[in-house]
Amino acid sequence: MILQKQLMQEYERLQYEYLAEAEEMFGPKTDYGYVGLGYHKFAPRTLLYSKDTLTGRNFFKIELYRKADDDRKDGIFQLSHEVVHLISPVEQVDGNEVNYLEEGMATYFSEIITERETNDCEFCAIMFGKSPKYLKAYMLYLSLIEIDQNAVKKLREITPVIANIQPDDFIKAGLKVDEELVEALLAKF
Repeated sequence: MILQKQLMQEYERLQYEYLAEAEEMFGPKTDYGYVGLGYHKFAPRTLLYSKDTLTGRNFFKIELYRKADDDRKDGIFQLSHEVVHLISPVEQVDGNEVNYLEEGMATYFSEIITERETNDCEFCAIMFGKSPKYLKAYMLYLSLIEIDQNAVKKLREITPVIANIQPDDFIKAGLKVDEELVEALLAKF
């Protein structure tokens, strides 16, 4: 029980540190409210928590899978992935609004943070291997940053919400990216 409380307190602190790092890497977050962390028995997620009916402002929450409260490595992995979704969270309307670009960013960021925080370079590879979609997103993102390390920042200067980025935004951002890669990155996850 003491370990669980210590881990939860650590995650409370780390969520803001990781978000600041993600903003440094991917550009500033969009305007919304954030209500913090929760834990549940489903896969980790970032979700719309509430909407202010007067202003229309959305409030989002990160929910980590319960395993995080007694497994620091898994908790760091989950949290570092989910904070990337706080860069420009969207309300889910017709299923999953998130694209492969955003999932690739989140997977890449979780690898960097998890390896740094846990000194385990195999954990992420094992986790990615369990889900071909996340591995595909990761590989697509690596292909993009081979072309331009700052591609996401450049794209978000055109369209700040990652889920709303369109093929034309790559051209407007001055990125020379193969049409097939653009299509794959922007496909809904």
